[in-house]
Amino acid sequence: MLRHVLLLQQRPDATADEIDACRAGLAGLVGPIPGLIDFHWGANVAPVERRGGFSHGFSMDFADRASLEAYGPHPQHQVAAAKVRATFERVVVFDFEL
Repeated sequence: MLRHVLLLQQRPDATADEIDACRAGLAGLVGPIPGLIDFHWGANVAPVERRGGFSHGFSMDFADRASLEAYGPHPQHQVAAAKVRATFERVVVFDFEL
């Protein structure tokens, strides 16, 4: 099993509705994307001085590496990823095995 973690720094002009649309779009991938088991989203509640500019983040659990690799080019992921890129100016990815 693999955990896919993204840290997100929102664009200064991003609205709460745009951020929620990202969350909803990503949450909707559980089920349609084979091997995507779970999704968690949240706003950064760490003290401001420890956030490194990251306002939000999410994690996804995948059954295996093949599932994570197939997720990237999946058409539904491409739509959700475009929303994320339009709403967040900086994205850091960290994947690890569970």
